[in-house]
Amino acid sequence: MNYLKLIRPLNLMMIVLTMYLFRICIVAATPYKFFYIEPVLSGTEFLLLVLTTIFIAAGGYVVNDIFDSDIDAVNRSHKVIVGESVSEDAAYKFYTILCGLGIACTLVLALLTKNYRLSSIPVVIMVLLNFYAHTFKKQLIVGNLIIALCTSFTVFIIALFESTDNPDMTANERYVHSGIAIAATVYGLFAFLTTFLREIVKDIEDQAGDEQYGCKSIPIVFGHTGAKISAFVISILLLVLLASFVWFFPGLEKKNIAYFVLFLLIIPVFLINFLIFRAKYVRNYHLISNLIKVFMVIGISTMLYFYSGIGPYVFVQYANFLKKLV
Repeated sequence: MNYLKLIRPLNLMMIVLTMYLFRICIVAATPYKFFYIEPVLSGTEFLLLVLTTIFIAAGGYVVNDIFDSDIDAVNRSHKVIVGESVSEDAAYKFYTILCGLGIACTLVLALLTKNYRLSSIPVVIMVLLNFYAHTFKKQLIVGNLIIALCTSFTVFIIALFESTDNPDMTANERYVHSGIAIAATVYGLFAFLTTFLREIVKDIEDQAGDEQYGCKSIPIVFGHTGAKISAFVISILLLVLLASFVWFFPGLEKKNIAYFVLFLLIIPVFLINFLIFRAKYVRNYHLISNLIKVFMVIGISTMLYFYSGIGPYVFVQYANFLKKLV
């Protein structure tokens, strides 16, 4: 059970949910078959990509707990696992096994797809997560950026495989693949901004331990007010992204979807910012951090709307809509 807690099973389930929703609703929606459009990655290859991501993310959580055990002892002593119920040596062995499984899945994926360049990306992320745990996490903004980028890559990596250039591709296939790339950019940006926002809130929550062990997080360098302002700036960028869809969907005669985005995504961002503004205690920031997780799940769940196969059309039209604005 303690080893299971180390790898954050709920977070891993969220990664699996994100990747499979993107696959089922955007990349390989059933109606595409009527136009003889098939995804680049087969079901087995996609499973390998998901397993690679899961093993590397799980390894990232373990190595982070190894290096964070002293800080966690200050911030949340009742949740410390490494050094308490699992020895540091055993945790390192567990981390090595997870990384080994991630690399093994990557190698098989590379051999099956013959795409060695893209297949190596998860290994690069594995190295980044290791450096994050012992170095980048303590640096100003760098650690937040790395975690936000790694999170967004769970979607980007799928689109990169699906965008593999093929001279025999038909016009329909090129159109669908353009839509997939735009959808990945939108959902990747959503994941990046939401994760960045949550990382700032977590930094405020963890300030006591971080400060004691020499971290240079945003709240330590700029104070709580500076951290709250940073969170508001990220929220504004998130609101701009969401508001663009509220503006866009009525043009497609989809006003109901615009209302959905308004009430279930935009209003919660305002609520989260109100709570950040009012927050004073660690328990307040812990609640906000959990609310942001729920908000992320709602955002990811919007992929279900594209299950009918309209995703590429909607996202290509969205890109055209943005071009007319600039």
